[in-house]
Amino acid sequence: MKKFFAAFFVFLTLCSFASFADDVTISDAEPYNEKTIPQWVKDMRRAEIITLGSWPFTTLMVSLTYSMAMFASHNWDSSYFRNPFSSSGEGYSFNEIKGILLSSAAISVGIGATDLVWQIVKREKAKKKRNADQLKNVTITPVDSNEDRIFVFEGAKKEYIFGNLESPIF
Repeated sequence: MKKFFAAFFVFLTLCSFASFADDVTISDAEPYNEKTIPQWVKDMRRAEIITLGSWPFTTLMVSLTYSMAMFASHNWDSSYFRNPFSSSGEGYSFNEIKGILLSSAAISVGIGATDLVWQIVKREKAKKKRNADQLKNVTITPVDSNEDRIFVFEGAKKEYIFGNLESPIF
């Protein structure tokens, strides 16, 4: 009964702090833009999400692969096949579990790092292509005839457009 009252008292205490909170409206929040979050932070977050998201799948695949390898290495004896889905106590030993989890963690980190490198290379390749396309559109045509050239003589009158800005023609 004392535990119930203690838990109830803690619950009331924690809930009472919410009444002192400031009201925050949505207009106070600034939306994210390109300047607030650098690209390397976005890349690291993506790698983290892919690493942590792939870990359950790699754990399943590593445990199944380990079970099949043990099964095959002992001449397909059914007593050596460890079913990762069994609810009985015939599962893996502590060292086997530790090895499976460390192996799957290493594989997941490798998957995340591979995606990180892939995204960086893809972005740099797109940037180079964009720069090459921009340079491809520039055409420089040399002038061969003297008729197209404009000569400015030292004695020419300087005309001003506005204030002391010199006219680009004279």
